[in-house]
Amino acid sequence: MNKAKTGRMPVYLLSFLLPALALVLIFAVKRIYPFGDNSFLRTDMYHQYAPFFAEFAEKLQNGGSFLYSWQIGAGSNFITLLAYYLCSPFNLLLFFLSKPAIIEFMTYLIVFKTGLAGLTMAVYLCRKFDTRDLTVALFAMGYALSGYMAAYSWNIMWLDCIWLAPLIFLGLEQLVEENKGLLYCITLALAILTNYYISIMLCMFLVLYFLCLLIMYPSGKTVPQVGETKAGFSTYLGKCIRFAACSLLAGGLAGILLIPVMLALKTTASSNINFPSSLSSYFPMIDMLARHMAGVETEIGLEHWPNIYCCAAVFILTPLYIMNRNIPWREKAVKCMLLFFLLVSFAWNMPNFVWHGFHYPNSLPCRQSFLYIIVLLTMCFEALRNLKSASSSQIAGSLWGAVIFIFLCEKVVEAEEFRFYVFYINILLVALYGLFLYLFRRRKIKTSTVAVLAFVLVFLEMGLNMGITSITTTSRSAYLRYTDEFGRLSQMAQEREGETFFRMEKAVKKTKNDGAWAGYRSASIFSSTTNAAITTIYKHLGMEGSTNAYSFTGATPFIDALLSVRYKLVEDPEAETPLTSLVATEGEVSLYQNNHVLPLGFMIPETALHWNHQDPNPIQVQNNFVSSTTSVGSIFAMVDTASSTSYTFTAPQSGYYYGVLTDFSVKNVTAVFSEDSTTYSNVDRDFILDLGYMESGEQVTLTGNDQKTVNINIYRLLQNEFIQAVSELNEEPLIVDSYTDTQIQAHATVLQDGILFTSIPYEEGWTVTVDGVTAETSAYADAFLSLSLSAGDHTIVMTYVPAGLREGAMLSLISLAILSVAVIICLIRYRKERRPSLDEQRRLRFHKDEASAGQAKNRLSEATKKGITDVIQEDMVEAEIRRQGETHGRQEDHENDPSGPETSEPEASGAQESSGEEQAGPEDFPDEQAATDADPSRLQAFEQMIRDLGGHIE
Repeated sequence: MNKAKTGRMPVYLLSFLLPALALVLIFAVKRIYPFGDNSFLRTDMYHQYAPFFAEFAEKLQNGGSFLYSWQIGAGSNFITLLAYYLCSPFNLLLFFLSKPAIIEFMTYLIVFKTGLAGLTMAVYLCRKFDTRDLTVALFAMGYALSGYMAAYSWNIMWLDCIWLAPLIFLGLEQLVEENKGLLYCITLALAILTNYYISIMLCMFLVLYFLCLLIMYPSGKTVPQVGETKAGFSTYLGKCIRFAACSLLAGGLAGILLIPVMLALKTTASSNINFPSSLSSYFPMIDMLARHMAGVETEIGLEHWPNIYCCAAVFILTPLYIMNRNIPWREKAVKCMLLFFLLVSFAWNMPNFVWHGFHYPNSLPCRQSFLYIIVLLTMCFEALRNLKSASSSQIAGSLWGAVIFIFLCEKVVEAEEFRFYVFYINILLVALYGLFLYLFRRRKIKTSTVAVLAFVLVFLEMGLNMGITSITTTSRSAYLRYTDEFGRLSQMAQEREGETFFRMEKAVKKTKNDGAWAGYRSASIFSSTTNAAITTIYKHLGMEGSTNAYSFTGATPFIDALLSVRYKLVEDPEAETPLTSLVATEGEVSLYQNNHVLPLGFMIPETALHWNHQDPNPIQVQNNFVSSTTSVGSIFAMVDTASSTSYTFTAPQSGYYYGVLTDFSVKNVTAVFSEDSTTYSNVDRDFILDLGYMESGEQVTLTGNDQKTVNINIYRLLQNEFIQAVSELNEEPLIVDSYTDTQIQAHATVLQDGILFTSIPYEEGWTVTVDGVTAETSAYADAFLSLSLSAGDHTIVMTYVPAGLREGAMLSLISLAILSVAVIICLIRYRKERRPSLDEQRRLRFHKDEASAGQAKNRLSEATKKGITDVIQEDMVEAEIRRQGETHGRQEDHENDPSGPETSEPEASGAQESSGEEQAGPEDFPDEQAATDADPSRLQAFEQMIRDLGGHIE
């Protein structure tokens, strides 16, 4: 065992180091830090992962709760975010890092996980085929630098499932062949824990692959032996039970995250399942197969193209696999059908819907295609292993078939990702691989030379493909700009407020998760676990909202007050207005305070339950809230309306002005003021255009993109009415005494029975006690945590524990106990099976004696140099010493044998048999005393016998 591991170590090292080295070289060329000022903060890494990693590091370093976060979304369930984005065990290293180092940690963690993907693929192939061939590293590179990794390597939270997948494959095959489920169970549990979403696809595939294994190997062994027969029904049933048990146990081990996540997902936009009503295809099959070519742009948008490139050599090796006679036809048929099914799943809408958890992916298509790549590369590796049985005509046929297919693709494929030179580059690559296979097959040059050339070509091909089709960059210094200033100003605001709960926002956002990055309590979020009810109410109130995000963009002073946003961070200093005041400045960043803000909670009358929050006009929704909760009628008044491609508005009096679009066919609107301009992007997301504070007579010109007509209503905030409304709502506040991530302790003086409104997003995990008694909570406007309070003084404690956490933790503990017991039982059985019985011990001793007797043959050569008499005498002494030792050993066995005298007789018989064997050996003599006396006549006869025996052996 140790020897095998040592022999495979070079394979494993190459498989890990080569993909990692390729990425580092790409980073160096693209001047990614520390090679330059660029960073690999691509797409969601920029907007989501970096802020979430910063929030996770903050909690690790300062002891925050992993259950809830106030930094994003006005308050958000953090355990669901942890389960989707942050649960990799490697992320615990964030404990040691400063905030600027988080970017590099993420970047080079991708490098490390890419190397791990190559390593585990190598482990899978080496173990599956019982080999230590260095060519395994070529296929490991094919997996680690595949088109899937080129497209999705920046999805760092998926990569743990990617590098675990080959080990899960190996574990499943061990379960089927050897009935050993430990590796399968543990690796699958780890995959589910690190990212439950990709694990959904992985689990669906495992069911499919398990059935394939049962069909491919009817004997129950993945390496069939000659003469094996088909397994019986009981064998199949046993394997199915083991597979189900191990799979369920793996899910149970991850229950501490799975159950809370399952319950929390009901609050997201993903909770609605609308199964497609008809079957349709996205693209022709040949167009999809063409994406096996190198140099094709990866797809990460709303198109459905799979990223299935994994080295151009598959064009030759796949046909060779199919034609190879050494590979069982059943295995070839099943695997080809499996690949075809996966390809159909990429191209057809219904299976695509099912594979992605009964939802269509919001960009990033075919997220399960890494499974296809594993199967394909395994087939190609098996074809290479059996290359000696392939004829030259088969190699030539595969080569020409690949070339013809590529030329055909040039004719029929019209997708813009296929530049004209892509086809010719792949023809060249296929030709080179075909040449290498021919040279290797015919032994025209040294095998080592062919291997080196193949390694160089695969490394260059896959490295260049990764560099050309992936690894976009952004400015590292721009991302870190003002990070320290934001941190100091937010800390200053906290010191000013003490234990008072408040939120902050930025005037111009870098991301919707800036609060998590800079460390302040914000009211915006962009996450796949976004609370859909808050998104809906934000849009009704005139703020930005989408499927998996909601933002403070579009907020008015009344929204600032409603959501307790007391401070704003502004990068470019602006003049104070009647409703704001400058607090402090750090460099080019300023901190402003909103002068009229409501607390975290306040009392509203029961009549406010009838608030019409679904009015299509967001300004009217805000007016309706004010009129239903205070004596103030309206706080906004419409001052103008327009429908034009370019509309100029002049402020009739000084005040805050807002634009509400009545037609969302326009995507972007540019506003040009007298001294500056701004562009409102994605206005089709229904948010209000904040025109800011305008002096009387000041003008602004609004223009839609592509000269589209802008249909807009202009409103002005009625400042006096707004201040009066806020003052009335502040008469019965919820006063926060202290708070943590998961608990708020407060008190309130209620003048008359009513509803306690809080700006906390409603979730089932909140438990509220009023004066020590658990109170019934509800979702005000389907979004905000609220409860009824009677008149009087009340002590209120709000505690958050994610729904299902206790049940999930219990399930994980039970599953862990079951696994521990199973492992202990297996270890006991293994030790019993490995421990030799007394008969086996005697048998081993007997074979040892036989081996010792064989040494006499080697002594014959010594007899030519030494006297025959001396050799015989030495052998006789050794035989006597050995016989005395055996006699002593039998006495010890007899004394220690627990079975008592009943076993002594067979033991004596065994001893006699052993003595008989010794008498027949060349080392011992029938008459030891005669030999010792060395009678000349008898000694000469014996010498002649030894010479005859020596001649026979020679």
